[in-house]
Amino acid sequence: MVTAKAIFEFSRTLTALYVEDDDILREATLSFFEQFFAKVDTAVDGQQGLDKYNNNHYNVVITDINMPNMNGINMSHHIHDINPDQKILVISAHNESDLLINLIKNGVSSFILKPINNEDAYKALYSVCRDARTSQLNEELFEALSIQTATLEKQNLELKAQIDATSIKNHQVEVLLEETAPPVDKAASELMEDYFKTDEDEGHENVLFTSDDAAEIKETMEEVMELASIYSTDLNIKHLEDLGQSFNKVGSLFYQYTPFLDPLASSMCALGIAIVNHITDFSNVFTDNQDAVFALFNAVRIDIQLYIERFSVESMAMKNIHHIHHPTSLSIQQVIGLISPAEIEEGEMEFF
Repeated sequence: MVTAKAIFEFSRTLTALYVEDDDILREATLSFFEQFFAKVDTAVDGQQGLDKYNNNHYNVVITDINMPNMNGINMSHHIHDINPDQKILVISAHNESDLLINLIKNGVSSFILKPINNEDAYKALYSVCRDARTSQLNEELFEALSIQTATLEKQNLELKAQIDATSIKNHQVEVLLEETAPPVDKAASELMEDYFKTDEDEGHENVLFTSDDAAEIKETMEEVMELASIYSTDLNIKHLEDLGQSFNKVGSLFYQYTPFLDPLASSMCALGIAIVNHITDFSNVFTDNQDAVFALFNAVRIDIQLYIERFSVESMAMKNIHHIHHPTSLSIQQVIGLISPAEIEEGEMEFF
């Protein structure tokens, strides 16, 4: 024997549309259906029922047959045209058996005969609500799988972008190193000595990069290359904005070592401001001259790496330190010139 509790296990999360033209019967029966479903909407005829169905989602439709404007049969046909899997429960009089056969052939899930008794109603509701709940669970599972699939696809795209970014960055570094690297048998110390060979003796102050600043500057310059590489794959302008902010961040860190790194700091900040203020121009330049921009960025990154390596162990308080910044600032000016030539021509960018 089917119980109300057994029905409720399936029906409690479902919504229903109840269509009945008899006001007294509709009101009396509504309270019976409301004890099972999470929500029950009502309609007074087939046309109103179809209108509500078009504007809402219902797991179960319960309808009378003989109604004005549009009867239950026509409404059921229209609903099945919209959703062939819709669960429909028909309430019918005993003398409408031919209509019931026609409805069953056209996909009606079940029916209840008038006058309604609890046992028949429970049996009909149980089967309809069980099937509707199964459909609901399938929909929820499909939606969850769709979300998961979309998330995985997004992660795959991000991973591909990172892989592409790394490949592009590595290629650019390889090209640059091929052009600038000393002979293989030249020691790292000789490279540093050659890079700074025109230095004069240090002053009396001992001004060194802190380990935290050195690590943050290195990491930020790596982020510059990664942001540029990722932008080349997805063209998301937000990456360029973040790139400009990264240059500003490095410039601000350099300003902590004023006055020794002031020219380098001002050039870094000027580049960050130029990128952010001329984002469209920079995007066009980047798209048209990717190799050149990557090479210039890499040149700046490698110069900064050299500064970090030396001035983490040797004082930057030397008499002629400003000449060391010249090649790096020149590379930065070249990038700014690509973005906004007018600023260079008008002499607004002065780093020395």
